[in-house]
Amino acid sequence: MIEFTGRKIADQKLSSSGLSLFLVITFTFTWLILGLAALAANHLINVTLPVTLLITVATLGPAVGAFAAAAYASGRPGSRALLAQVGRWRVGWRWYVIALMGPVFIMLAGYLVWRLLGGPLPPAPPSAAWVTIPLLVVVLLIPALFEEVGWRGFVLPRLQSRYGWLTSSLIVGVVWAIWHAPIWFIPEAGFSNLPFPVFLCFTMALSLIMTWIYNGTGGSVLLTALTHAAVNAYASPWNMAVSFLPESTRGLHLQIPVTIVLAVLAFVLALLHKGHARITPENK
Repeated sequence: MIEFTGRKIADQKLSSSGLSLFLVITFTFTWLILGLAALAANHLINVTLPVTLLITVATLGPAVGAFAAAAYASGRPGSRALLAQVGRWRVGWRWYVIALMGPVFIMLAGYLVWRLLGGPLPPAPPSAAWVTIPLLVVVLLIPALFEEVGWRGFVLPRLQSRYGWLTSSLIVGVVWAIWHAPIWFIPEAGFSNLPFPVFLCFTMALSLIMTWIYNGTGGSVLLTALTHAAVNAYASPWNMAVSFLPESTRGLHLQIPVTIVLAVLAFVLALLHKGHARITPENK
């Protein structure tokens, strides 16, 4: 078992058992659906469902893979232990502040970096873009939970039992990025002009930060999902503001400065916790 701050993850088999099955199911499920979405988006086939709905359904892949692999590796107790991580909400209040407010400062710092790197001053986004952020966080929490139950709830503890927190975080970040790869073929998703290496660095840095939150909360998938949803939601007003600029004057893709900020934060965490098998607040 992997020990956290005052808790243990109750899954009996935190070895590599089930990891291969998880990857096969997760990638097959998601890539098949994203493949359909890509074909429909490029007008190669006719699909009655909206492409955005297909993308949302595709996020179920890690959850389907996690519960199937947990049941295979540990039976019903494994599935219950995985579900318990999703409902683990009794954590210190500071973790809710980190999950919900941390991304605010990340986006603000990213915006400052963007301006320092020559990004133009965009027009202010409409007030509705700010008012709807709480609702957007709630809406995005659902697909975030689908992803986090797989990457953090199932894969991360099994890797940490063998490789420690840092290597495990980087492995998860790489696999997480590759899992997203088909979305580059869907124009509506808005990824086509983002270099994949930048996204890879983004997921690796964010993965390390997610590990810190996951371990510090005793294995709460709910808190990592809240962070995931907040990161996506808080970028919305900025994206909207920049979309008002002529495409030729927009400068760097917005995710590049955000990735720089995340990489700096991840580097600081790595330095502060060098040599530790896992990260908890008490390790500081």
